[in-house]
Amino acid sequence: MNSISDVQSKLETLLFTNQPEYQVYDALQAGVDSDYMMYSPLVNGYTSVAEQRFLFQNVLIGFDATKYSILDIGCGRGDLYGYLQELTDNNIFSYDGIDHNPNLVELASKRYDLTVRTVAYETLSNQKADWVVAINVFTQRKCETESADLIKLYDDIKLLYNCATQCVSFNLLSPINANLQPGQFYVHPGLILDMLLERYKFVTIRHNYATNIYTVTIYKF
Repeated sequence: MNSISDVQSKLETLLFTNQPEYQVYDALQAGVDSDYMMYSPLVNGYTSVAEQRFLFQNVLIGFDATKYSILDIGCGRGDLYGYLQELTDNNIFSYDGIDHNPNLVELASKRYDLTVRTVAYETLSNQKADWVVAINVFTQRKCETESADLIKLYDDIKLLYNCATQCVSFNLLSPINANLQPGQFYVHPGLILDMLLERYKFVTIRHNYATNIYTVTIYKF
């Protein structure tokens, strides 16, 4: 693609065109449809294909898949790779995905002929990519207390930041006007902004596209 307008046009096509297969994928049921694991957005933790792609767009603002390498933390079935294939007409510079679930890693191989690694992101060392993204990785409680979850989040962000050469981008759940669900991890955007600005300086938060979720981007200049 040759210009920003070309990219925007492609994004609008991918995000807002009511493609028939999206409705089919959204309607797949576990234990009923044989294609459920391969195509349902629920398998990767999304309520619909549209929601999944909208979250992809928001963690990728400023990213050029034809120029930058990307590390996809918690890549699941590799759907971000498929999205980037469509966005760039299969002209991806470098994609690397990891996930702790071997069943999802196997699905990535079957659906996209994509080799991703079965590994927990906490064990990463000496891993480098221009962009590091983590979509829906930090939305579930992992510790017994909220304060412990917050400390772990801070440590995990540092780990991802050290892997990135240009940018780290991820989403969090917002408690503002939200219907709080047990087992989910909510972080006030004001708190996370204060925490991250002290350490990283170049931080943006986009809480302008949904009521219960927002995107955090940390740039390395």
